[in-house]
Amino acid sequence: MGELLCVYRGETEVGKLHKEDAESYRFRYSADYLQGPTARPLSLSLPLSLEAFSASASRAFFANLLPEGQLRDYYAHKFRVSPEDDFSLLKALGGDCAGAVSLFSPEFVPSAVAVKPKYRPLSATEQEQLLDEAYVMDPAFLGREERIRLSLAGMQDKLPIAIVDGQLCLPLDGAPSSHILKPQNQRFPSLVENECFCMSLAGEMGLEVPASSILQVGAGAYLVARYDRTTDGQGKIIRLHQEDFCQALGLPPRLKYEISGGPGHAECFQLMTRCKNPLADRIRLLQLTFFNLLIGNADAHAKNLSLLYGSSQHPSLAPGYDLVCTAVYDRVESELAMKIGSAVHPRDIRYEDWQEFAGQIGGSGKAVFTPLRKMAETLPGTATRVARRMANRYGENSIYAEIVEKISERAAATLRCTAV
Repeated sequence: MGELLCVYRGETEVGKLHKEDAESYRFRYSADYLQGPTARPLSLSLPLSLEAFSASASRAFFANLLPEGQLRDYYAHKFRVSPEDDFSLLKALGGDCAGAVSLFSPEFVPSAVAVKPKYRPLSATEQEQLLDEAYVMDPAFLGREERIRLSLAGMQDKLPIAIVDGQLCLPLDGAPSSHILKPQNQRFPSLVENECFCMSLAGEMGLEVPASSILQVGAGAYLVARYDRTTDGQGKIIRLHQEDFCQALGLPPRLKYEISGGPGHAECFQLMTRCKNPLADRIRLLQLTFFNLLIGNADAHAKNLSLLYGSSQHPSLAPGYDLVCTAVYDRVESELAMKIGSAVHPRDIRYEDWQEFAGQIGGSGKAVFTPLRKMAETLPGTATRVARRMANRYGENSIYAEIVEKISERAAATLRCTAV
């Protein structure tokens, strides 16, 4: 038998990942877990079963736990494995992933971590060193890097950290993180301020988003609380299970964009029928869809939407995250991650596209047009107020005015094309 990784959901081992060759592995739930009273599937795409899942079904879930693009290449080079070798990357990085999933070699006993998780405080100097990394935030300079096993999916440089007794700390030995830290991006100026502004604006508009702020160290960093973490009565960080829409639909990360063959709004809204409160989550997803369009976020793909699991076996739509106005950056593709009706580009959206969109998601025109127009009417003024508040708190930055301008343009165009 090939190499194994034990797969945990929180503190419970749920099954094993069996490596078949350099690029193939299969997941199987353990019989003990399946017979237990708290057995829950890892994913809507991985229902409880004694049978091992196919390599493609297994990879669709577990590959989505790993970084993408140049971050993946960086870690592959660092650990001297192929960028296509999910299994080796999961072995190196899988101690603290999105949600409650973690992966460990059979010889490692994570129960010790669960009883007394270990955290390494970061001094002010170390925080600056971490944020000054030119290519990727890699805490290797701290030493003993073999104890740091952190993985977050996506293209953007980010690092899971924990705030313990008010201090920024690095989780060790697979201890759970509580926050995500993103540095400034040299390719996209003021991306930190951009994301913090858009997340704050979403909250001001009544959308559910985690708390976020700008860490004013060096050039600044975006700090956001993890919605897939909570704390118990003793202040211990507890993981909450989640999965992104690609995982739930059984799709690999390369299919996160509709134009690449990934899901569109029809498939995403269909997932809401699997939720604990389908109608409420459908409304929340609709509001998030409108918001992403109006702020100029062309990167609202299937991996930037997730399901969050509590005690129920049925999930809820997770809070919004990765909300950014990509329209202010000329080098970013302006086509929508998911079409509105038949329109691929925002400038091409017509009344008929919104009607088609309503049909695709199984709704009426009124259920779409009324809340869409309401958001388009109120968003520009709210954005202006939030921009003023951001400037007062973090200092003036031209990115705020640029985003407000894009929002005003999108809102005006939306009101024009939805006028009866």
